[in-house]
Amino acid sequence: MTTESPKVAVLGLGIMGEAMARNLDQDGLLAATWNRSAKPDMPKFMSSVHDAVQGSDIILILVTDDEAVSDLLDRMEPDLGMQHLVVQCSTVKPASNIQFQKRVTKTGARFIEALIGGSKGAAINRQIIFYTGGDKKDVQRAEPVLARISAKCIYIGDIGKASHVKLAMNLNIALQVEALCESFAYAERAGIDAETFFNVLKNNTAWNRLSEYKEPKLHEMDFSPQFSVKNMHKDVRLALETDGTDKRLTLLSALEAIFTRAEEAGLGEEDMIALYKLLKNH
Repeated sequence: MTTESPKVAVLGLGIMGEAMARNLDQDGLLAATWNRSAKPDMPKFMSSVHDAVQGSDIILILVTDDEAVSDLLDRMEPDLGMQHLVVQCSTVKPASNIQFQKRVTKTGARFIEALIGGSKGAAINRQIIFYTGGDKKDVQRAEPVLARISAKCIYIGDIGKASHVKLAMNLNIALQVEALCESFAYAERAGIDAETFFNVLKNNTAWNRLSEYKEPKLHEMDFSPQFSVKNMHKDVRLALETDGTDKRLTLLSALEAIFTRAEEAGLGEEDMIALYKLLKNH
């Protein structure tokens, strides 16, 4: 007896959504794609959320923020039913995902969160990590699909916990990016060329996967987005807003001001390594 393959819809076709949709299409699992601004060149693109939901059973949501998820659920809810599993991949406040779960389960559908670790290259090469949360049976239903487009799925716990983990990871990455930019700019001002700087860094305990990933971009002054200043700034703000204590995250608070300056300087759509531009010639 054969098991029918799931029919997957990807709603939201930014950098991550597009990569995941194309990989699912290659594997014959993609039933529909949708985006707020039309992308008719995408495989299985549908202009109607209604049609996308009707033709699928597993629905991946990859939109910008809490409000965008809520607006999309407004469109989806009339068509959701017991056959559907909503996989919410957008980075939002943990409390928002708890509310989204309540909205979805009222329709008879099921809901999990599957937050993404990794950026453009990892998504294209199926090397992202999913941090999952929700009922374990629902997560297990999604895992065969998620496994096709990722390197690993890590179950975190109840709804909201995976969102906290994602923000914790991005907090760490954001601080590392600024540290790399400042270190590079400091060496550059002292007359040390990029090749020498990275040769030394590779032999230092500070060398890590982020440095490896961003080295060619700094060498080439390539600021095309893998993960944009704007999106990381959003996650930095979310981490500050959802920290459940009055003990101030001092470094992150200072970094939020730097990201604000970067957006005000028009760098929002560029890769987060564009923070380096704020240090250039200063």
